[in-house]
Amino acid sequence: MAEEVEPSPLTQSDTISPPPPPSYVEVKCTSSGNTRRFAAGTDAGFAVRLINRKLKKTMMVVSHIEAVKDGEEPIAFGPNSVLINFGNGWMLQTVTDSGKFNFLILSLNL
Repeated sequence: MAEEVEPSPLTQSDTISPPPPPSYVEVKCTSSGNTRRFAAGTDAGFAVRLINRKLKKTMMVVSHIEAVKDGEEPIAFGPNSVLINFGNGWMLQTVTDSGKFNFLILSLNL
């Protein structure tokens, strides 16, 4: 008769747990090419104002932030929306309001 062996309980060091999610979100600035990090829970309006302050000398204006993924419709963040990462393949990026602003610059240069 074979002797039954009871499995030993797993210790905390034996288990592998996934890393905790980052406590920040990254937003790629399409104008400058820089990636900015914001604390989790940051609202999109604050992020847009901060990015525009950094872009002040470039004459580009960020209108809003959106989440993009190949093959998917972009998801726009309103000014009071909390920035979140939607997961694998999704990226947050800025959108510039190039329509009226560029027209105004061209008009002033004529």
